[in-house]
Amino acid sequence: MDRYIHIHDVCATYCGFNRLKIALTNPIHVVRCQGVCCMELVGFGAGGWGWSFLSGLAVTVEVAILALPIGLFFGLMIAFGRRSRSRLIRIASVGYANAFQAIPELLTIFAIYHGCSQLIQLLMSELDIQTSWTVPGVAAGSFALGLVFAAYSSEIWLSALAGIGRGQYEAAMSLGLPSIASLRIVILPQAFRLALPGLGNLWIILLKDTALVSLISVSEFMREVNLAVAATHRYFVLYLFACLGYIVLTKISELVLEGLNLRTSRHLVRAA
Repeated sequence: MDRYIHIHDVCATYCGFNRLKIALTNPIHVVRCQGVCCMELVGFGAGGWGWSFLSGLAVTVEVAILALPIGLFFGLMIAFGRRSRSRLIRIASVGYANAFQAIPELLTIFAIYHGCSQLIQLLMSELDIQTSWTVPGVAAGSFALGLVFAAYSSEIWLSALAGIGRGQYEAAMSLGLPSIASLRIVILPQAFRLALPGLGNLWIILLKDTALVSLISVSEFMREVNLAVAATHRYFVLYLFACLGYIVLTKISELVLEGLNLRTSRHLVRAA
């Protein structure tokens, strides 16, 4: 049987040579046809995945925006804790930062998502309430990424606070400002200006890390791309489109961060 060539092998070979011949004789036509197919694949018409990709991008931005204030606030608190006079608070703050910097982000997401869901079900069972309720994936993913963001942003906040001269604290005290008011009016605006470049880099990393929440069934951009790949088997085209999507998000973020940097530094420009 091995000596015989099946008819479908002959047809497949002929079709393959035929496609190769067309590609060599008229490459522009082939590229144009492939481009039309790609546009239809990522378009918004029938059979296109455009609306799914757009909704996925919206969820990606939503997860990142929800995680951002969590990371900024807890990161600032950890930075203050590391500057505290209490040895216990300093040890706890350093331990938090080191722990979440060492643990993979994916493990943190799984621990928050599955752990909190199991804890809620356990508490409900203690109250004789039978439920299969789980923590929403967007909330769990945003909180987990916010905790990781806080561990890294604490280092940036710490450096920014250290970069503020002692005279700024003394000037706030000489004006009779309470501690909270001096932090809000004098210290934090200057610290934010110094920390903004580093926090901007962390924001871009956070945008890319949102792809991890697809593993807890969150319909963000990367999950929608994977669904399209599984349905169409157009790996190269769709993953290339995913790269372009993240590049667009990154460039938009860079423009926004550049505007924020100019706004926070406008007094320096006027002085110059």
